[in-house]
Amino acid sequence: MRNKKVGSDSPDIIVTFKFETATSVEKFARYVDYSDRESAVLIDHVEEAFENHLEVSSDFEKMVSYMKRDTAVVNKDDRRTGLFTEMSNNISVNEMEELKEKLNEAQLLGNNLWNPVVSFDVAYMIRVGVLEYNPELEARIDRLDKVFKAAEKEKPKNPKKIYQAKKALELETKKRVVNQDKLKAAMQENMGKFLKSEGFDENTFWWGSVHLNTKHIHVHLSFSETKTSRKILEVQKEINGKTITIKEPRGKLKEKNITRFKSNLFYFLEIDEEKELKILKEVEVGKHRHLILDQVTDSYDSTLLNFYLEETVRHFPKEGKLNYSSNRKEFRESKAYLAAFVEEYIRTVGKSEYEAFARATSEQLKDYHKVYSKAEQFDLEKQVEKRQKTLKIALANRMLKELKKHSLNHSEAITSDFLNSKELEQVVEDLKKTKISSKELGRYKGLVEKSYAEAKEQYFRKKIRGLDQFEDMQSNVGLKNFSKRKFEQHIQLAQLKQISSKDLSDFEKEKKRHLKSEVETARQVSIDQSTDQQVEKRLQKLEEEEYLVKNTRDKTLIQFIYDTDRNQVLASIEKEKKILQIKNKIYLNNLAKNKKDNIPLLQELKKIYGEEESEKRFKNKIKQFSKKKFKLKRTQKHRQFYRKNKKYIKKRQLPGFKKKRSFKKVLKNGHEAFQNMMSLNNNELKRAERKKRQSDEEEEMER
Repeated sequence: MRNKKVGSDSPDIIVTFKFETATSVEKFARYVDYSDRESAVLIDHVEEAFENHLEVSSDFEKMVSYMKRDTAVVNKDDRRTGLFTEMSNNISVNEMEELKEKLNEAQLLGNNLWNPVVSFDVAYMIRVGVLEYNPELEARIDRLDKVFKAAEKEKPKNPKKIYQAKKALELETKKRVVNQDKLKAAMQENMGKFLKSEGFDENTFWWGSVHLNTKHIHVHLSFSETKTSRKILEVQKEINGKTITIKEPRGKLKEKNITRFKSNLFYFLEIDEEKELKILKEVEVGKHRHLILDQVTDSYDSTLLNFYLEETVRHFPKEGKLNYSSNRKEFRESKAYLAAFVEEYIRTVGKSEYEAFARATSEQLKDYHKVYSKAEQFDLEKQVEKRQKTLKIALANRMLKELKKHSLNHSEAITSDFLNSKELEQVVEDLKKTKISSKELGRYKGLVEKSYAEAKEQYFRKKIRGLDQFEDMQSNVGLKNFSKRKFEQHIQLAQLKQISSKDLSDFEKEKKRHLKSEVETARQVSIDQSTDQQVEKRLQKLEEEEYLVKNTRDKTLIQFIYDTDRNQVLASIEKEKKILQIKNKIYLNNLAKNKKDNIPLLQELKKIYGEEESEKRFKNKIKQFSKKKFKLKRTQKHRQFYRKNKKYIKKRQLPGFKKKRSFKKVLKNGHEAFQNMMSLNNNELKRAERKKRQSDEEEEMER
């Protein structure tokens, strides 16, 4: 056997030939339903030819003839054999017996048996529509094929390992969706032409079978004749130690006829441009889907992605199978975090591939417009969303499978992560879209509020320091003092918001309510609180502020306090007054049970809210002051672990949130991760500071 290099790409089709003479084998009929080791060796060579981009030369006379094998032929009808001939796509058992009789007759007459094998490149089979594109399945087949070949190369050979690898490969290859009829039609169309070119006559008969048990789909063919049409040659053979001369029909076939046979198969299987474009679009969708699924189990530098994965594992139920489609109550929390992970993944790491998948899917689905008689029956956007939803489920299940492999036992600890305000806000937004419990979601909402309170405190402290830079002049001292009091109220409220409600004293709770009512904007005031007395009080405060702004000559001071010019400040105060007046009218209408009169008022309120963007700008501004990372509280069952294993908390170390970590490393080494992410918060110091604050406030009240 000789192989020759034909380029950087694998050939689309490889054709190999072998022939047997009447005296070289015991019985021709065995080739109908029997396999030997020599056959398997040839298929290995064909597979090697594809992988190394080799074309098989004409003297490649090793070939396999295992025609009817359950491991190779996929045939659902027990009354049929899976073999095909010129006249039938699936011959019956009786027809197979007749075929065996013909072969016995041909052997008795001293004729040859030729056994071609036609093997196809996987990519070529997909391109011409014979093989349905399934990237996940093809990846598994490719991997198992390498395992099988590696097992065969091992020395000494391990028959059991080879057998298991081969069976695993065969099980996967039989899952392929293959258009066997098209392959059979190609052989039926071209075998007659090939035989005629070689000088075979009507006494020649042939049959074949499509085999799906290897990486490359291949077709086995065999042909012989009941009456010799080939040139008789005298050949010398060694029998029982003696060399004798016998006469046999010529077995070798012309290379040019084999090449033409291969070309004819190629052109028969080719498809028109429209079909090819459709297949290529399907392949494009499958390619991006496979890439995004393949990448999802990689390691991540994203704190948020790792956090979602850790929380998914932390909330795993102790018993039962895990599947993303499950609606088990015990799996609800884990499922919510997993859904949030998928959303964050396609928004960040997998964004480019996900968008490419969506574009390719849209292009592919556009072809289906023609299927529907009316355009409105086909909603392209809806169909794309449906495919995206299916992909998200596949991503979740792929990651769930990976997490089950690497997750720690429930007795071990998986540590919490440290998240900043921006990340916490994203967590809340992601979890809102899931069916997570309100209690679990409330934890993060509380942390978001705490993070913004910390940011506000820093922001208003900076504002107060900035006010001290302005000189006290008669024209600006009034606005300066007014703003300073306002900023101090914001700071006090922010400090109280950073303390858990259960840790606040009754005095602190009352003070928190009072400060909130003092600093909240007209938009934040509820309608139930918009009484005549409350609105009048707020309007007086706004009029005082308006008077001070109008009479302050220092434009720089106004710009510093409000981050805008005088005219914008006055316009904003007018809006505040208008909102309060509208809310007061709605409140009075509710008391009088005239809710119908509220419709135009609510519409007007909605219009003002649409124009009002100062609150949004303010939120964006304070985000830059939120640099603190917040440590998430552990559930009770995880706290118990740390109490029992005190050795893990003897040494306090710096938190590991600045380090790039993969979720797999965290899952595999929970104890080390716990040490790295220990909180630096000093609870004793916090309690002392809180007591000092309470003492100062009580003294102030007594004065």
